[in-house]
Amino acid sequence: MNLSIFERVLKAWNAFNGTLESPIQIEGIWDVEVVRWDGTRERKTLHNTVTAAGLNRIANRAVQATGTSVFFVICIGSNNTAPALTDVQSNMGEMVRKSFIATGASAQSREYIFGVCTVGGAADGVTSLTMNCAGLFDFPNSHATTGVLGNRVNGVAVTLGNSDFLNLTCRIRVGSHDVSHST
Repeated sequence: MNLSIFERVLKAWNAFNGTLESPIQIEGIWDVEVVRWDGTRERKTLHNTVTAAGLNRIANRAVQATGTSVFFVICIGSNNTAPALTDVQSNMGEMVRKSFIATGASAQSREYIFGVCTVGGAADGVTSLTMNCAGLFDFPNSHATTGVLGNRVNGVAVTLGNSDFLNLTCRIRVGSHDVSHST
């Protein structure tokens, strides 16, 4: 395989200090299977490009769709177990749930969707409690069983005093090109 000069520089840079990110390829994958009259099967997998409009739509629907299908709530909990793909609301040890800050704090922006919320020690009743994990939800009510936990992280490890504030920003890389910011 003949690497381009960019790929060689990138590999050298990563080996030197490991701080330069290599691009993540966003692609569509189609599996094709034909079953013939005699029972034989022909299979192939096709890799293709997700269009800029498609990437923008994925990013946009995560934060701009109507109803409760968008991710617009950050939940903070006490649970310290490792996150798993099967995590749900009950895995959080929920302490407080806050909607994203208004005025552009949830958006699609090039390669990311993001949301921001703040939690105040005394203001939100979490003074002296250790907050260990945070999650991204699509439902504002902590008593609902229909909400989806879209992302979970451990290691928050914060205990707030009365006058302390915690500012959380969740970013998820979706690969949007933000070309004309389609909806």
